[in-house]
Amino acid sequence: MLASLRGGRLGQRLRITGSSALAGSTILQNLVRIVSTMCLTRLLAPDVYGIVGMIASTLYVINMLSDVGFQSYVVRHHRTDEQEFLSSVWTIHAVRGVLLTGVGIIVAWPVSLVLAKPELAAPLMVTAFTFAIEGQQSLNQFRALREGRVQKLALMDLTIGVSQTIAAIIFAFFIRNVWAIVAAGLVGSSVRVCMSYVLFPGGRHSFRPDREVAADLWRFSRMIAGSSVVYLIITQVDKLAMARILSLTQFGTYMIASTLAAAPMAFAFSYTSGIVYPATAAAWRAGHSVSDAYYRCWGRFFYLYAFGGGVLIGAADLIIRFLYDPRYLPSARYLSILAIATAMAMVTRAMQEVMIANGRTQALFELHMVRLTWLIAGGLLALAYYNAMILVLTIGLMEIPVYFYGCWQMRRQHLLRWKRELTLPLTIGAGLLVGGAMTVLGRILLPNL
Repeated sequence: MLASLRGGRLGQRLRITGSSALAGSTILQNLVRIVSTMCLTRLLAPDVYGIVGMIASTLYVINMLSDVGFQSYVVRHHRTDEQEFLSSVWTIHAVRGVLLTGVGIIVAWPVSLVLAKPELAAPLMVTAFTFAIEGQQSLNQFRALREGRVQKLALMDLTIGVSQTIAAIIFAFFIRNVWAIVAAGLVGSSVRVCMSYVLFPGGRHSFRPDREVAADLWRFSRMIAGSSVVYLIITQVDKLAMARILSLTQFGTYMIASTLAAAPMAFAFSYTSGIVYPATAAAWRAGHSVSDAYYRCWGRFFYLYAFGGGVLIGAADLIIRFLYDPRYLPSARYLSILAIATAMAMVTRAMQEVMIANGRTQALFELHMVRLTWLIAGGLLALAYYNAMILVLTIGLMEIPVYFYGCWQMRRQHLLRWKRELTLPLTIGAGLLVGGAMTVLGRILLPNL
């Protein structure tokens, strides 16, 4: 009887799907992040977040300059099940991590001079060691991703987030400066490596250089590498420009808004890379309809994300007032604008993945070029009026032209279904109305908030 229950309806109800695991993990991670920021913003001054933001932007630039798409390459490759092949890719991955640490140490002092923030140099040097640490993680996790077993990936991300948050709060309680965040980052990277081997067994990787694999990886990812350079310009120019213009305190409030706006995107990236890409790539390999596979991924979590993005736009002021003390109130204006890009991130990222799975790897570069063109136009306008808010608006609205360009390209590939696409703005609009109503109600019920 027990066995039949496990194998029947009860077992089906208890089984956690990949999308449910990603959604649950993201929700829990964001709850942990909220608790973390509520604690840390009371233990640390805004200028600490300014330094952390500069460190994150600098390391992101270094990482993206050498991005070759390891995950996409392994998931799509027909030799993924061969341990020798994974070891060869892992060798490249590990060597890259060590080299990037060296680059981070070398550029730390010059970057601090360019940004006119001398207190940035030492923390940046130490944080650069996260590259070398994370370069050692197991690539068996990519094999699991190809097989659709994303539940363990979600568990790993959640464990890392919780560990890093606990470490940050403990360190901040005693240290009360930027070194608390730096130390917590090293803890998070170490936990990532350990979890990658614990959760994804399949044999330890060995050092195995292979010229053929390296050449094949480059042939696959050269368009990805080029697009990554464009993407890092797009995603970091606002931070690097404002880091130079604003004081550390002002930049810290902007980074709070940027971090909150980016938090839901973790689910968008995980969902599209862990659900959309494997599903559409499998359809492509089997000769089935890629369009059918793509729109099957537009499930409840896809729409819940769009709805939540709309809520974030409308409730930005209420969220900042509820989470932080008055020092961080200027973040609300930034958040309401940046959240527009957050709401659109799921669909634009999904478009990118389905076109790559369909064999059109240059689509990634093209979408990034649309972003770059939009950014240049907005940046020139901001310079003409010497108004930083124009740059913020440019960043917040950037995914809209990307979406329309993606629709055009997908229509050319016979992948687009307009009736389904029209449900997206309706869902975001509904969330915006709910978020606005929440803000109005909050001010009425909590006038002193």
